[in-house]
Amino acid sequence: MRSPKEMPLTAAELGYLWTGYSINEMSKWYLILFRAQAQDEEMKDLYTYALESANEILIERKRLLNNDGYPNAIGFSETDIDESAPTLFSDRFLLYYLHNGTRLGLEFHSRSLASATRVDIRKYHSNCVISTIQLHERVVDMLLNKGLYWRTPTLPAPTSPEYIQKSAYLNGWHGDNRPLNSMELANLYQIMDLLMIIETMCRGFTQTADSEEIAEIFQNGVTVAKKQYHALGELLEKDALPIAPSLSAEITDTKKSVLSDRIMVTHVAGLFGSLLSQYGFSLGAAMKHDLVTTYSAQFAKAGAFSEKITRLLIKKEWLEKVPGAK
Repeated sequence: MRSPKEMPLTAAELGYLWTGYSINEMSKWYLILFRAQAQDEEMKDLYTYALESANEILIERKRLLNNDGYPNAIGFSETDIDESAPTLFSDRFLLYYLHNGTRLGLEFHSRSLASATRVDIRKYHSNCVISTIQLHERVVDMLLNKGLYWRTPTLPAPTSPEYIQKSAYLNGWHGDNRPLNSMELANLYQIMDLLMIIETMCRGFTQTADSEEIAEIFQNGVTVAKKQYHALGELLEKDALPIAPSLSAEITDTKKSVLSDRIMVTHVAGLFGSLLSQYGFSLGAAMKHDLVTTYSAQFAKAGAFSEKITRLLIKKEWLEKVPGAK
C-alpha cells in the first residue's frame, strides 16, 4: 500500500490509470495472437518487442492501482484467443494495425501525463510516452523499409506568410471555396486511417464470430466505417487529393473462431471510442463549413453505433465498470 505521506490518486489520475490498464490488458492478447499469426520473422520480432513494452506498462500500472487499494480490472485470458487458429489478417494489415495502435497510444499517454499531479504518476506516464515513442519509431521504420508507408500528399510552399483576409476562408458550400489546409488534411487522413482499420477488423470479425447476433453487429460496423470513409473521401476528391488504398483485401477466408466474441466486441467498442475522440479533436481545428458539417454528421452516426455496441456489452454483462464517485 502507498505511504500515508503520499497523496491519494485524484479522479483524473485514477481514470487514466484504470482505463489504461483495461486497454493495455486487452491489447496484450491481440499482440500475442498477431505475433503467432505473423508470417514474417521481422514482424514477429516487432510484435515481441511491442508485447514486452505492453507487459512492462501493465505491471507498473497494476502496482500503482493496487497501492491505492483499487482492484484490477477483470480483463481477458488465454481462453479468449486461439494461437493455433488459421491466420485471419495479412502481415501487411498487422503492420498497419500496430502503426495505428502506437498513434492512439501516444495520444492516450500524453493526455494521461497532462492530467497527472503526483510525482510517481507523472514519472510513470512519462515512461509510457517514451516507451510508445520507441515502438512507434520501429513501426514506422519497418513500414518505410518494406515500402508500405502511405504518405499523405506534399503541398506547395507559399512565397511569403500572409493573414487571412476574407471571411470566405470559412466557406465550404458555395462561393469562394478554398482547398483544405494542411492541418485539416492531417486530421482528415488520420481519421480515414482509423476507419480503414475498423472496417477491416469488423469484416474479419464478422466471418469468425461465434454467434449470429455478434456477427450482425460487426457487419453493421463495416457499413458505418465504410460509409464514413467514403463521405470523408469525397472531401479529398473535391480538391483532387489522393485517398489511401483500402485494406479490406488483407483478410483471409478463414471462418474458424480466432478470438472470443467478448474480446472482439470490446475491441471494436474501444476503436469507435477512439474514432469519436478523433472527430472531436479534428472539429476543433476545422474552419471550412462543409468539413465541420461532415464531421458533425459522422460524429453523430459513429456515436449512435458506439451506443449500440455499448448496450450489447451491458446486455451480455461484458462491460466492466470504471471506478467513479460515490
